[in-house]
Amino acid sequence: MTRLLAALSLALPFAASAQTQVQIYGAIDAFAGRTATASAPVAVTAVNSGGMITSYYGFSGTEALGGGMKAQFQIEGFFRGDTGDAGRFPNEALFSRNANVGLAGSFGLVRLGRIGNPLFIAAGQINPFGPSTRFSPLVNQVFTGPGGNGTLGDTGWSNSIQYASNPIHDTTFIAQYSLGEQPGTHNNNWAGVAKYVGKELAVTLGAQNVRFGPGVSAAVPAQRTYIAAASYDLKKVKLFASYTDHHAKVSERDGHSVHAGFTLPTHGGLGRWMVAWSRMTEDAKGVPEFHRDTGAAGYDYNLSPRTDVYAVVMYDKISNAGKGNTYIAGIRHRF
Repeated sequence: MTRLLAALSLALPFAASAQTQVQIYGAIDAFAGRTATASAPVAVTAVNSGGMITSYYGFSGTEALGGGMKAQFQIEGFFRGDTGDAGRFPNEALFSRNANVGLAGSFGLVRLGRIGNPLFIAAGQINPFGPSTRFSPLVNQVFTGPGGNGTLGDTGWSNSIQYASNPIHDTTFIAQYSLGEQPGTHNNNWAGVAKYVGKELAVTLGAQNVRFGPGVSAAVPAQRTYIAAASYDLKKVKLFASYTDHHAKVSERDGHSVHAGFTLPTHGGLGRWMVAWSRMTEDAKGVPEFHRDTGAAGYDYNLSPRTDVYAVVMYDKISNAGKGNTYIAGIRHRF
């Protein structure tokens, strides 16, 4: 890591002379308190990392190529602010958040490499708690849900090709395809997201198909997920609602969730209340139907444009299993 930072620091003067803009950025988020979930009901009191956002660092840059075209790169890695360890978990790749290069112009943006999953990014933009994998009821159930009901696939996809359109009438479209790169198999994943963002109303539609495990062609298990969401900003309160559905082939596992929430600004917009609830219902062949209820309420206050403090309480219950309550307070700094 030291060698990487030294190399980048040496490259900056050259990059500036070549009319390339390079940025170093990231966020460190740490919280303390008592955590317990339906899948881990035994409460743990600890200092942990990544409450409202998973702590990360990044380097990105663009170079003007002429004719309105730009080259760009993006390399980002996760780290654990409570211990200083790299990655979200032991032995994770150095740049597992993003590692890609691309071209942008009047046609939009085309990128190659490891790229953030557009469905996960969309889910983080359409709920009161953002991309929090710990405290957002929607993200918890759709991407990290216990009992097998979470959407398969990581928050970032390797070996990907992505196209992102430029905004047209406040609407953008993102399509991503990830190659399995295994001889004789077809473990390729795809995702597509369309977003309309107006002054008050925002609407998101998305889908992805993920194949998992060894196999060939149709024998490879797959899961398809759909999401439809909307938000409406009434200024005094912002409302959120979404519906997700996923079906796992072969195992015939079906799940769907309904999510609703709101944010309420305070202190001239420096603070905000966050409230959200989500119910995931799942039905699988030969398995009794069950549901999971997750609700969260929190308050977030901006001490500055880059630093905020927050507190969250969360309730989590699976109908045929355990339940857990979470009470935490944390701080986040963006750099």
